[in-house]
Formats: sequence, C-alpha cells, structure tokens
Amino acid sequence: MAMKHSIGLRGKWMINNLIYIALVVAICIVVFSVTAMNYYYVSIRTSLTNSAQMSAEYFSDDLTSSMDSFYLNAKRQLAGTANMRGVERQILFTNGRIVMSSSGLPAGMILGTPEINEAVSANKISTFVGRDRHTGERIMCVSCPLVSGERKVVGVVRYVTALRTVDKRIVLQTLIAFLIGIVMVLLVFISNKYFIRSIVYPLREVTDISKKITEGSYGVTIDNKYEDEIGELVDSINEMSAEIARADKIKNDFISSVSHELRTPLTAIIGWGETLTTVGVENKEEASRGIEIILKETRRLSKMVEELLDFARMETGRFTLYVDTVNLKAEFEETLFMYGDTFKKAGVAMSYEQDDEDDILINGDRERLKQVFFNMLDNAVKHGGEGKKVEISVLREGKLAKIKIRDYGAGISEEELPYVKMKFYKGKSKAQGNGIGLAVSDEIVNLHGGTLDIESVLGEGTTITITLPTKETETEE
Repeated sequence: MAMKHSIGLRGKWMINNLIYIALVVAICIVVFSVTAMNYYYVSIRTSLTNSAQMSAEYFSDDLTSSMDSFYLNAKRQLAGTANMRGVERQILFTNGRIVMSSSGLPAGMILGTPEINEAVSANKISTFVGRDRHTGERIMCVSCPLVSGERKVVGVVRYVTALRTVDKRIVLQTLIAFLIGIVMVLLVFISNKYFIRSIVYPLREVTDISKKITEGSYGVTIDNKYEDEIGELVDSINEMSAEIARADKIKNDFISSVSHELRTPLTAIIGWGETLTTVGVENKEEASRGIEIILKETRRLSKMVEELLDFARMETGRFTLYVDTVNLKAEFEETLFMYGDTFKKAGVAMSYEQDDEDDILINGDRERLKQVFFNMLDNAVKHGGEGKKVEISVLREGKLAKIKIRDYGAGISEEELPYVKMKFYKGKSKAQGNGIGLAVSDEIVNLHGGTLDIESVLGEGTTITITLPTKETETEE
C-alpha cells in the first residue's frame, strides 16, 4: 500500500505537467531554431544567387570562346562589381580551378565543392552549404555558369560567404529562446505548486476526517473555507457524517428501545408465571389476574415480533400484498370498534365523522390496511392521549379516499418532523414502541398507491392523513 501511494497526488501532478510543459517548450525551441536558420540561410542564398546571376549576365554580354576574351571579362568583372561585405567573388574555369578572386586566392587553386561541377554540367545556378576543404569553416557558395555567345559554358562565377556570424546569431537566439522556455517552465512549476497545494491540503483534511468517521467518530465535521468543488465535497462529507451519526443514534436507540420493550413484557410474564406456581388454584381471582396480564404481555410481544418480521420483509423486498376489493369505510369502522375499549381505558374522547356514502371501495390488502389503522390509532393514544381528545374522519374527496386522525397531544417539533417516518426513529417521545411501526405503515400505504402524511405543531397536536385511490380511480387508469 505504501508503494502505491509513495509518489502522491502532488508528485504525479507535478511530474506529468512538467514533463508535458518541458516537452512542449523543447519542441517550440527546436521549431524556432530551425525556422531562424532557414530564414537566415534562405535570405543569404537569395542574395548570393541574385548577385551571381547579375554578374554572370554582365560577364556574358560580350564573352566569346577565346581565352583572351575570358581573361579580359574576368578582370573587368572583379573590378566593375561593387564589393559585398563578407562575400568573396571568384571566376573559375570549368574544371573548378580559380582564374581570379576578390580575396587574392592563388590562380589555379582547385576548390572542389560539388556545386561547381553541377553548375557546369547542368548549366544552372547551384548552391553548396558545408565546410571549406581548405579552412574548415562553414560556408555557403553559389555558382552560376558563364555562357559565351556560342551558348557554351566557358567558366563559373562563384560567390562565397562564411556562415560563422549567422550561425552565432542563430545560436544566440536559440539560447535566448531556451532561457525564455526555462522561465516559462519555472513559472508553470510555481503556479502548479500553488494550485496543487490548494487541492492537496483540503483533500488531506478530508482524508483525516474520513478516517475518523471510519474509526467510529460519527458526527465530526470539517470547517468549510472553500467556495469551489472542494467546498462541495466538504459539504457532502459533513452531511454524510451528520447522517451517519443520526443513523447510528437511531440504531442505538432502537436496540435500547427493543431491549427495553422485550424486557418489560418478559419480566411481567416470568413474574406472574412464578406467582401462579405458588398461589394455588384456591386463589382464583389472583390467578385470573395473572393469566390476563400474561396474555396481554404475550400479545404485545407477538405484535412487536410481527412488526420486526414485516420490517425484515420490507428491507429484503419480500413484503407483498394480497389484493382484493375492500370496503375501506367498513374495514376502518370495524378496527375503530375493536379499538374503542382502548380509548375508554385511556380516558380519551373520540369523535368520528364519516362520508354519507355507505361504501368506499378500493383495491387493497384487508389485513395490511387494518395493521395501518391499528398503528395510527395506537399512536394517537400513546402520543396524543394527553389532549384527551381524538378526532377521526373517513371521507371521499373526488376520486380519493382520505382517513384523518387528529390528536391534541404534545405534537412534534419541526426538527423531528422530517424523520418520524424513518425506520427506528423515536425522537424525544418516551412512549412505548420500537420506532418501526410508522415506517412499516408508510410502506404499506405506498404499496397501495397512496400517501401517509403527517402534520404537527409542537404543543398543539398531530394530524395523520392516509390518502388512497378508490377503485373507481384505478378502473379509469
């Protein structure tokens, strides 16, 4: 693992970018150098070619094949043409030997550069760039054939210049371009170093916080000082940490709640079981009371286990409905009748408003809907019993059926309201329950194509609204 991260993001970024920039700069320097050399060499070649051509035309105006005429014209040529700075002018025989030169080279000297033979044989201007065989310095030569009046090549006019000064200028300009390239690479290096620093340091901080979250420090956050994508990442990490902390607290609360909820009825069952073994059959009243308590607590345990099983089915996608035509109003009223005794024992007054129609038909699972109704009525008594009043209605609104259960209890705060339908969530309520009944009920209603909405004001009570599509709506669809 250490080998994998030994270079790091900063090293990779710097290496990749600097190699790329250095390569681009090197290519630019090479292109500049070649371009500069071509520019200077072409300029010199053009100047020498024009001069040689003019000299050849001037030389050949009255040239004949006789040697006397050739020598006379050669003298006149060198004496009559203006000197060009740094350029040597030469008149050659067709065999490449010097006749005369502006620098005083000895007559008869063989120069031996290839462009001379090419100019004679092809009867055209030829150029040579290379090293002088006598001096060893780099030169450029332009040779132009001298043609007599009989259209015969009788000699060559040759212009020669040393490239030392031009080559120095090209090297100097290339060096300047190289220095500019180095400065550009340094500027890129400094700017990249600053840029990568602005990324690596925040990422290092995010990594440290992520490690803390991984190690179990849920809820820790990063101070967000950034206004770019790093800032968005920090916000996401902070939200994730807060959500993990909230989920962990809900999980712990659920485990604690379930443990307590299981312990209470089990303690009662064990206690009364032991009592019944000692009271004997003579004390029928106490035995009957004990059996009643045992049955009540057993039902509580059964209900809790059923909710947990439903939740497990819901989480694994095995939560299914057995759909049939259901009279929603009749089923709810039957549930309400069965739950009526609980309202009386809790001292809660219940008012019920129903639709004038006898039937409100929907497609649904009868038993699952009753489970939802029981849960909602149970919540109204548990959490809203302090208000001593619950208002219930079953009404048709257009093609929808709505069941409303309104209590006047303590209500739910704005901070808790978005989470009350989350699994395991109990909030600040101290009422009995494992925190999954509402989540299961919401899932059941959703599977019926409806919604379960909760409105609440702290200190004023809570309204639960179950909205379901009627059979008429589903038939039209």
